[in-house]
Amino acid sequence: MDKKIFSFLFSTRLMAVLFIFFAGAMAAGTFIEDAYNTETARIIIYNAWWFEVIMAFFVINFFGNIKRYQLYKKEKWATLLIHLSFIFIIAGAFITRYISYEGMMLIREGEVENKFYSDKTFITALIDGEFKGEMKRKIHEKPLHLSPVTNNDFSIKGEFNSIPFQIEYDAYIMNATQTIKAKANGTQFLKMVESADGSRHEHFLKEGEVQNIHNVLFAFNKFTEGAINIQNTNGTLTLQTPFEGNYMRMADQQQGKVSKDSVQALQLRSLYNLAGTQFVFPETPIKGEMTYTSITITLTSKQMMLYL
Repeated sequence: MDKKIFSFLFSTRLMAVLFIFFAGAMAAGTFIEDAYNTETARIIIYNAWWFEVIMAFFVINFFGNIKRYQLYKKEKWATLLIHLSFIFIIAGAFITRYISYEGMMLIREGEVENKFYSDKTFITALIDGEFKGEMKRKIHEKPLHLSPVTNNDFSIKGEFNSIPFQIEYDAYIMNATQTIKAKANGTQFLKMVESADGSRHEHFLKEGEVQNIHNVLFAFNKFTEGAINIQNTNGTLTLQTPFEGNYMRMADQQQGKVSKDSVQALQLRSLYNLAGTQFVFPETPIKGEMTYTSITITLTSKQMMLYL
């Protein structure tokens, strides 16, 4: 190796440059994570090849300085300890990055837990088909980092019962939520908002279909026994349900009863309580097509009530 290159690798100038780049990268990673998410910061900064190169040069420089300045001598033990500390920190980061795994364990008071949730993101593909005369399912998982501002392109190839299959990347929408894009000749959808588990969830009931929401069936323009049936006849919305219940109109707090197996007018922007489920129909049905948009706003159940 050329003496000038050797000297530069173990110089204080390189050490200063490495610290400047390292500090800048860490600062950038913090802002990126705040603006987008942790996955984006990992893709752009923490898992990038050049970030690992900085770590590698740090280790080379630390070992070189130990030898060059004879830090192993007794009188220089304090400086040696600082260098070894950085080496051990970087070694720990290497183990965390390539060997170990991270996750989160939820332990309730007074309980014992033996599982945790990995922090890795996986895309799971379910391939169904016939195998030896029976319907089987093959599960394929691929660890993957996704971000709205990076190239997420990937493909999964495999075989099921000697039949090849391939899955290719189409698009990624962060914090995706369903929405309806208005279209004159589209399908009719009725928006429903429920909070069965204490948090706000939006659903779109599609005309002519039955949807299972928390083990309660909802049917829109398709009468189904045992389901909560909503019918739209020439713009008039009606409700028929096999359950007794009640509702409260949000605008004036007026309350009313829902009779079992009887057809009655559907009250928009009213909180219904049926079959142990609370739900609201905030607006009239619209014609359009299902699409997905990104949303980053999280509302509490109380805010949901105010919103409706």
